[in-house]
Parts: sequence; C-alpha cells; structure tokens
Amino acid sequence: MQYYTQQLTEDTGIGKLISFETEQHPKKRENRVGTLTIQVLRKTQMLRAIEETDSPQPSVIPAKMLIKCCNMAPVLTGVIQKDCAIVSRHQMALHKHINVYLGRQYMGGNAGSAGSGTGLTSLSDSLYVLGVEIVVGDAGSMTASSSPWESVSTEPKHDVNSTCKGAGRVSKTGPAFGSARGRGVSSNTHSSKSNTMVHIKFCRVEDVPLIMQACRVFFRQVDSAGGKLQIEFPRGQMPMWWRIENDPPFDFKKTRDDFHKIEVVEQFRERSGCHFNSCFRIDPVDIIFSSRTRTCDGMGWVPVIYVDFAKIVLFEQHEVEELLKQMGTTKTE
Repeated sequence: MQYYTQQLTEDTGIGKLISFETEQHPKKRENRVGTLTIQVLRKTQMLRAIEETDSPQPSVIPAKMLIKCCNMAPVLTGVIQKDCAIVSRHQMALHKHINVYLGRQYMGGNAGSAGSGTGLTSLSDSLYVLGVEIVVGDAGSMTASSSPWESVSTEPKHDVNSTCKGAGRVSKTGPAFGSARGRGVSSNTHSSKSNTMVHIKFCRVEDVPLIMQACRVFFRQVDSAGGKLQIEFPRGQMPMWWRIENDPPFDFKKTRDDFHKIEVVEQFRERSGCHFNSCFRIDPVDIIFSSRTRTCDGMGWVPVIYVDFAKIVLFEQHEVEELLKQMGTTKTE
C-alpha cells in the first residue's frame, strides 16, 4: 500500500506546497494546460517479518515526490443583473462561443494582450473552457456561490475495521474534488433577487482576460426582450498570507482584470477541505503518466506522477494510521 502526505511548509516555503502553473500536457505534448502540483512524501509500507520484530506495526520509508493533477478546472464566476430564466437559455451557445472566440484570437495572433509574455498558443482540442453553468444568484450577497457542479458523494466512507482491499477510497468524486464550487473567490458587490450567476470552468489562468472579453462580446450581441445583458466578474479575495508577502496597492475596483494562480490553489483547498494534515491516495491504475524532474539544487531527481484531478482520494491523517494498523494486524494473522 502506498499513500502520500504533504511535505512540511518549513521545507517548501509558505504558499509553495501546492501550486498551479501552465505546463506541457504529459500526453498531448503540443498543448500547455493548467496543472495543479502538490509536493508530497510517498510512504511505502514495508511489513517486517514476525521473526524480526514482535511489533505488528509496519515500517514506513518516506520519499519526496510530486503529484501533478490534470483537468483541475478552476472556476471563473460572473454576475448578470437579470433573471435566470432570461439568461439560462444561452448557456450552450455561450460555451461554444467562448471556445471559438479564443481559438480565433490565438489563430489570428490577437491574444497578446491576454497572455502577453506567456508564449501560449492555441490548444489542439480548443478546450479553453470545459463547462458553463448558469444558475440563480444568491440574494443579498455577491460571494461566489456553489455551482451545480458541486456534488456530494453518496459513496460511504471506508470502514477501518474491514479488510484493506478497496478500503482506502473515501470517494472517487469526493465531496469536493470533482466539483467546481469556487468558494475561495468572493466580492463585496451588491446583489438583488434578479441576479444570475455564470460559472465558467476554464483550463489556463492566462486565458481568463480573453474569456471575460468573449463573454462581454457574446452578451452584447444577445437579443433579449428584457434589455441588454451585461456581465461583471467580481474580484477575487486573496489569502492574507499572500497580501502580507506581496503588499499589493489598495484596489478600489470591484471587478477583476485577471485571475491569480493562488486563487486556483485557494479554490482547491475550499472545494476539497484539504488542510496541512490531509493525506492522499491514488490508485496505480489512475496514474496517466510517470516521469521525474531535477531537484532545486540540481543534485538529484524527484519522481513525478500525473493523475486526473477527480481521481485523487483525500484522507485524514488518523484514517491512514488506522488503516496501517489494520493492515499490519491482517498481515500477521
């Protein structure tokens, strides 16, 4: 059995334990896509023979490695001051329009203003936006609310008293990993009962300015009996440690111009409930690619595994300890 714990913040530095970057896709190597990287310790259980020790507890050998999650799909939230019934009928058309719009901008060489200096090119599959949902907004608050993608697993948690076969999985989709809640993004913009929330799953943060531009173009062209549809994108609320470290100037604007990569990490923590003592387990059959990368000092190599974001299984530390105890007892019986 293998499981993964997060590395210590003292070893990685604050804010660097989990990161989100645009990197080369491990399979479609012509594409650069958003990838969530988690710095972990792999602990391989090695059961000792009875004759070597009286203790049934397994020994654990930690090894540093990286888990890279594909298809993480961060969420950009927009707000339209119109009834949902008016806006929702444009959901499929909006999704198609954004992907076509970004494809044309990249093919026409007009994407420099959006991703200046990033060297991004068009995606071979044109999946800049992975999904669009339009729902009724919350009244009285413009905090980015849960989208319909948010799903709670009905699969029961494992029983630590059961055999270890298949006992490790808390959830395939999880209470948050396969979802698109985006609670980490908030704003103080006012709201009304007629608000409509537009949740957009995207691939790369560098595309967000173009995605917002595509949305504005789309709704300017929409023929609505209720008047023009205007979409606004509330500004994200950055974590306090980031604000202390970066000391950004005060911004009076209530809407965003871009999307910070640290916002994606905060969405991940909010959606998954992941904290510093959280552990992960990945079924070996779910690993889509294995590689290695050099250490920071260039003196060694670190293993890297790529996995679909929805396949990560979240554990609490005490659950892993209970499982190890159970496995040790089972092996020695």
